[in-house]
Amino acid sequence: GVPGPSGVRTNRISNHEFYCRVVELFGKLLSSQTEDGIAYRVDLRLRPQGQRGEVALPLKAYRTYYESWGRTWERMALIRARPAAGDIGLGKAFMEAIRPFVWRETVDYSEIEEIRGLKKKIDSTFARDDIKRGYGGIREAEFFVQTFQLLYGRANRHLRTHGTLDAIRVLREMKMAPEEDLVTLRGNYLFLRRLEHYLQMKEDLQTHTLPPSDEETEVIARSMGFPSKSDFLASLRLRRMQTKNMYNSLLGTREDVHAEALNLLEGKLSDEELSGYLSFRKVRHAGKCLINMKNIREHMSAFRTMQERSLIREVMPRLLENALTAESPDRALAGLESLLTTYDIKTAHLTAIMELKELMTGITKIFSLSPYLTRIFLSSHYYLDILIEEWSIVKSLGNMEGELRRTTEGSKDFNSELARYRRFEEVRSGMLFLLGILKTEDLFRGLSHLAEAIIKVILQKFGCNELSVIAFGKLGGREMTFGSDIDIVFVSGSPEAMTLAEKIMKVLTSYTDMGMLYSVDTRLRPDGSKGILVKDIEGYRNYYLKNARNWEIQALLKARPLGGNEKLSRSFINMAKDVILQRGSDIRKDDITAMRARIIKELSHEAEGMDIKLGSGGIKEIEFYVQFLQLHHARRFPEILVQNTLAAISRLAKKQILNPAERDTLFSAYEYYRRLQTFLRLNEEQV
Repeated sequence: GVPGPSGVRTNRISNHEFYCRVVELFGKLLSSQTEDGIAYRVDLRLRPQGQRGEVALPLKAYRTYYESWGRTWERMALIRARPAAGDIGLGKAFMEAIRPFVWRETVDYSEIEEIRGLKKKIDSTFARDDIKRGYGGIREAEFFVQTFQLLYGRANRHLRTHGTLDAIRVLREMKMAPEEDLVTLRGNYLFLRRLEHYLQMKEDLQTHTLPPSDEETEVIARSMGFPSKSDFLASLRLRRMQTKNMYNSLLGTREDVHAEALNLLEGKLSDEELSGYLSFRKVRHAGKCLINMKNIREHMSAFRTMQERSLIREVMPRLLENALTAESPDRALAGLESLLTTYDIKTAHLTAIMELKELMTGITKIFSLSPYLTRIFLSSHYYLDILIEEWSIVKSLGNMEGELRRTTEGSKDFNSELARYRRFEEVRSGMLFLLGILKTEDLFRGLSHLAEAIIKVILQKFGCNELSVIAFGKLGGREMTFGSDIDIVFVSGSPEAMTLAEKIMKVLTSYTDMGMLYSVDTRLRPDGSKGILVKDIEGYRNYYLKNARNWEIQALLKARPLGGNEKLSRSFINMAKDVILQRGSDIRKDDITAMRARIIKELSHEAEGMDIKLGSGGIKEIEFYVQFLQLHHARRFPEILVQNTLAAISRLAKKQILNPAERDTLFSAYEYYRRLQTFLRLNEEQV
């Protein structure tokens, strides 16, 4: 209060009222207009309760408010807080008081929705051209960074910084986002802040939009270091598109992402701007992709009716965004172009793709990761038509047999129907595998079932009652992948069996308009390619017991009947087991080692690079090791005689022939190699 003449204080006010008046006076001093302008604009609206709240509060009141009513946007605002003047000790106490609120112990991802809602509110208030709060502006860059700070600042103290540039540096060091993107974001943020300075320097007004006149914009362009207004505006548009894309990747809604992709297809972007944006989106050959984009735009106009136009504007941006986020955006864009041009996709297809989200993603995966499947898929509408109707994940052998019988029944071109069914199943299985829906072992089993079903249907067509087909190799182990040969031998004592076997071979290896059905290897028969195609059980028994080489005994481990006469099939498998039990333990470690050394020397491609199949430490080495253990221990543990490599590893471990560490090493290495081999085969690499 104020002491009077009598010494009595009048007009007393509390400490709280006093400091509120101090703050009000402080604000007026800074923001009052003078002949030299103002010192600073002061915004006190970030205090608790905003404009309705007290301008000064005790620490306890701040703590209570933030613990009880604090919102996400206030956490974002307080990230920037730091003691600046006055009682620094009190400022530090304030920072400690708000720390539990800003840097919460638990991560609440629902706060992302609150940030999205806040940005939507800002978008509805400010113009799109506002470089601070509008499209791809300063605020979106800050929101992107602050979201990472809110989510991970509790666990990572270095993220608790009030500076945006410092936070970007920490994000780079911690590799929490792609480094190239963060470098771009930093450059764009500095560019926009610099532009903000030039805009506000002119009249000392808080403006964030470009001047309306061309002359003034030209001045801004030169101030920013550009030779012309057009170059400046092109750079500004590209930078804002880049910033918007990064914001959308973390905080954008589906509508935001769709609008951005549609802008690429229909927006008034120059070739230079579009090419620059495509480069930012990690395409390797921006020039080629620019041509893809132009052709996509052109063919979108072929959809004439209002319904067609509405549909293509809904579906194509989704496909485009999928393509740009694919593993190989260049390939995906080329595939997308073909879908509209040479493939001539129909309205019914687009409607189905829009409804089946996984199918849409799967098509992009095929374009991006597999030239082999892309070529099949784009060769005919048949594959997309059937995929739309049939989106089952796993098919049993019986399902495939039934479908094949119905497909080929009464067909004029039996061979072509088989080839087409095989290619459809490869596209379907490959898509599910690339989507991560189908596991590697399920893919192998499915492709093996496919080959087996085809052989069974061929046997049924020719009425092979006195003939049995035995699988070896990857088909025998149910381990086929894309491009695998099928290894088979024929068993029969019938005079007509040779003719039937030749017919089966002709169907399997004849060329159709879709290529050859399978590459078939019958060299595992007695005497190899020089031997006769069909033998009876005794012929096989005599050969394996008396004349077969070690690798042929080893190959018997994979033998499995596919179809035909069941009695002959059982007899062959029993004979194979007897041979393995009699001769398997005679095969020495040195024999296996010598065989591997010869394969590495004569067949592997190690000189050209790593050969994961035949090279040292590769697929064949694991298989040879497992097969040696099976042969060596089969007499004691006949139950280890299984065709599948992973199943064999598991059984060897159960019998303590392999210890747990060895089992895990072999299992993980073999799974990894076979998965990698599958991706390489899909990419049409011979492995």
